[in-house]
Amino acid sequence: MNYNGDGEKSTVMKQLEARKDAVKEKLAFERGMDVIYKQEEEMLLKNQTLGGEKVVLKTLELKEAVDFQRRRLVEVLQKKLETANNLRKWADSLRAVNKALSVLQTELEKPTLEIAITVSVKKTTQAKLELSYYLANAGWYPCYDAKVADLSTPLLLEFKAGIFQYSGEDWKKVKIILSTANPKEKILLPQLKTWYWGAPNDYTQYRPTGHDNLPAAGIINEVSGFIRDEENQPLPGGSVVIKGTTVGTQADGNGFYQLAVPANAPLENRVLVFSYVGYKMQSKPISDSRMDVNMQPDEMALLEVAEIENEKGEKNADLRGRVAGVNVARPATIRMNTDEREAPTSVTYEIPILYTLISDGKTYTVDLKAEQLTDSYYEYVAVPKIRQEAFLNAYLPSWASLNLLPGDVNLYLENSYIGKTRLDLSKAADTLSLSFGIDKSVSVRREQVKTFTKKQFLGGNMAENRGYRITVRNVKRSPVRIVVKDQFPLAPGKDIDVFDKFAPEAAVNDSSGDVTWKFSLPAGESKELNLRYSVKYPKNGYLNGE
Repeated sequence: MNYNGDGEKSTVMKQLEARKDAVKEKLAFERGMDVIYKQEEEMLLKNQTLGGEKVVLKTLELKEAVDFQRRRLVEVLQKKLETANNLRKWADSLRAVNKALSVLQTELEKPTLEIAITVSVKKTTQAKLELSYYLANAGWYPCYDAKVADLSTPLLLEFKAGIFQYSGEDWKKVKIILSTANPKEKILLPQLKTWYWGAPNDYTQYRPTGHDNLPAAGIINEVSGFIRDEENQPLPGGSVVIKGTTVGTQADGNGFYQLAVPANAPLENRVLVFSYVGYKMQSKPISDSRMDVNMQPDEMALLEVAEIENEKGEKNADLRGRVAGVNVARPATIRMNTDEREAPTSVTYEIPILYTLISDGKTYTVDLKAEQLTDSYYEYVAVPKIRQEAFLNAYLPSWASLNLLPGDVNLYLENSYIGKTRLDLSKAADTLSLSFGIDKSVSVRREQVKTFTKKQFLGGNMAENRGYRITVRNVKRSPVRIVVKDQFPLAPGKDIDVFDKFAPEAAVNDSSGDVTWKFSLPAGESKELNLRYSVKYPKNGYLNGE
C-alpha cells in the first residue's frame, strides 16, 4: 500500500504550494507596511502642538506647518486604504489557493496498491501476462425480495446481490462473476486427537470463523451530517474519510456530506476522519447515521490568514478557504439475466454485461434471478393467549433446491413494502417460513367464559373449572388458511390433576399441552373455537391464574 509521499506530489499541487508561499510573503509585506503607516499617523497626531508655549509662530510658518501635516495625513490615509485593499486581495488569493489545495490534498491522501511481480523465463520470449489478485476491500452479499401479490398467487422470490468495492481503483466496464465460495473460511479437514478423560479436548482451530460480507443487523451503512467551523458556519469542501480506507467525500456548499460505509468494514475502521485546511483533524467513531462536527482552528494555520477589520471594526469572517463539494448519488439497481452455474462446493453467478464499480464503498444492488415458487402456500397463525392478532406466514417447501444463502429479505404484500426480516438457514426446517406480519383483515379474539369458570372446595383440595371462547373472523374477499394455538396446563406433581380437557376439532400434544386448530375460513365468515379444562390442587401452596 503506497500512501503517496511528498516526493510524488502532482505538478499542479507543487505549483499551488509555490503560489501559496508567494502570497504569504505578499501578505507579510502588506501587514508590515500597515504597521508603519499606523505608527506614522500616531506620530503626526501626537505632534500637533507647534513650537513652545512662549514661542509665537509667524502666520506664514503656521500655514506651512498646517498644510504639511494635512497633506501628510491624507497621504497616510490613502496608503492605509491601499494597504487594506492589498491585504484583502492577497487574503482572497490565499483563500483560492487553499480551496484548490483542499481538493488535491484529499486526492493525495488516497493510498494506491502496488504489486511486485517476479517473472522467470528460460529464454528470451514474448508473452502476455494476466495478473489475478485477492482484495479484502471488495465483496458481495445476498439479499432477497419476497413478494406476495395475493393469497391465490405463488410467492415471487427475487435473488439480488449487494456489490461493493473500495480498493482505491475504479473498475470501469469490467466483467463480474459472483461466487458463493468464501476465501476467508477455514478449509482444514478435522482430525481427531487422542483424548484422555480430564485433559483439554480443544478443536477451536476447526471452527468456522463466520467471516462474510453480510451486514450485521442494525449496522449503520450510511452516514450524513454537516461540517461546520467553531462559529457553526458551514465549511464547504470539508473532507471526511473512513479510517484506513479510500472511502471519502467532501461537503457541499452548505457543509453537508453523505458517505456510504462499506458493508464489511471492521470495527476498528468504522471511524470518520474529518479534515479541512487551517483546522485540526478530528476522528469520531461511527455511532449514528447522523453525525455533525464542528472543526477547531489550527493555531499555526491561522497565522497564515489574518482577520481584517473594516472601518467599523467588524471582522471579515470570510477569509477561510471553501470550495463546492460533490453530491453523493444513491445506490442503483440494475436488472440482468444472470448465468448461474453450480460447482461441487459453490455456486457462481456471471453478470452478462460489463459493469462499472466506483471505489466508494457504496452497495449497488444487482438482480440475479427471480423464482415463482409454485409449491408455496400461505397460512395465518394466531396465538390469542399472547396477542389477539393474526400473522401471515408464507411457506416454501422446496427452498433447499434454490441455493439460498443467509441474507436480508425485503417483504412486499400486495405491492406494498411492509418490512424486513433476516433469512437464517441454520435454523430452517424442511419447510422454510417467512412471516409477513400482522394482517388486520383477519381478527382474533379470546375471552373467558364466565358461566363455566368456577372454584370448588373438595376436602383439602380446590377444584377450578375454566373455559375460553376464541372467535376468528375473516373480512377478506378470499378464503384463508388459519392456525390457532393455545395450551392446557401441565401437572408439575402428583398432587395436581388436570382433567376434563375439552378442545373440539383441535390437535392436542399431551406432553407439551399445546392445542392447535387448523382450518380454512371462507371470505366474510367467522368461526368459534372452545377450550375448557379443570384443575384440582391443594388449597395452600399454589398460585392460580394464567
